[in-house]
Amino acid sequence: MCSSDLKVCGLNSVGLQRRGFDAARLAPLRQAYRLLFRGGYNVSQALERIESEVGPTPEVAALLRFIRESQRGIIL
Repeated sequence: MCSSDLKVCGLNSVGLQRRGFDAARLAPLRQAYRLLFRGGYNVSQALERIESEVGPTPEVAALLRFIRESQRGIIL
């Protein structure tokens, strides 16, 4: 269960499915999410792990690009 105090709860699978994402497109995003938010790594370590362990999909590439180009960073 998720609380409202800025805790990331999970990938919005329902929303992504509504946008046409099937299981094959969701799986790499789930794996990237787990490494990023549940892996116990800092951001740069998590990005390296995602690049080396998760298949190169357009969705994962967009996620990595978003994080790298963020002016304010992300909170893990």
